Amino acid sequence: MGLDIYAGQLTRYYSRNWKTIAQQMAEDNGWKCTIVDSGNEIKTVEDEAEIKQINDAVCQWSDNLASAFEQPLATPLWSESCECGYYSDKPDWEAFGALIMLQAKHLLNHPFPEYVEGGWFPDLESIIEKATSEKIYCSLLSNVEIWLPIPDMCIFQATLPTGKEATFSTVSLLKQELDDLNQLLWKADEDTIISWRNDKYYNAVNKKQPKPILGFIPRPKHKEKFRTEELAQCAYSILYQAVSFASEHKVPIVLDY
Repeated sequence: MGLDIYAGQLTRYYSRNWKTIAQQMAEDNGWKCTIVDSGNEIKTVEDEAEIKQINDAVCQWSDNLASAFEQPLATPLWSESCECGYYSDKPDWEAFGALIMLQAKHLLNHPFPEYVEGGWFPDLESIIEKATSEKIYCSLLSNVEIWLPIPDMCIFQATLPTGKEATFSTVSLLKQELDDLNQLLWKADEDTIISWRNDKYYNAVNKKQPKPILGFIPRPKHKEKFRTEELAQCAYSILYQAVSFASEHKVPIVLDY
């Protein structure tokens, strides 16, 4: 189960009228890419009547959410009708976990490993539990699944349009967290931050080309190892660009997995 980032309207998200970065790359190269969930293929909703039903449900859910605040918010919280496109990318779990570890180092005084292996994120749950127990006010350490484009800097529990319980936060709070982390660690300008997306995307430090045996290339016996800070910077770049898109177009950010 991989991890993607989506920033855009929820009608588009739930009707699956968007493509992951893997789908986009496959399309550009003429490859077939099928997205599945629990063994079932996820298909784009093309029927206009069904899309309208999804839109109506999302808008009603959003209005209900706005009224549930202690001081009810003005509706609509954001527009689900204008055409603004979307942003998507794939930090995946190792890079996203590395970013959480980096944040935890400074907020929880948590040890920060220099390297991480592919498939690693066993400490994420314990870090999130520790942040919760110590009441650390940080959306990156609060198991947030969706950030909403509302002015309040808050973290709260609510129900998604699907009926699933989830932890919510706001785009403004995530932006503040990312800005603070950058000022504390790197003081990088926007061009540098954006460059991290490609320059530091899963560059293994122990990757070797195996020698062919009888004409076949064997699978490596070791997991690839990455520099944790580089993976964190890659995830930072992806989230930074998602926040920029969401702030400009006033749309939510969703962790898709």
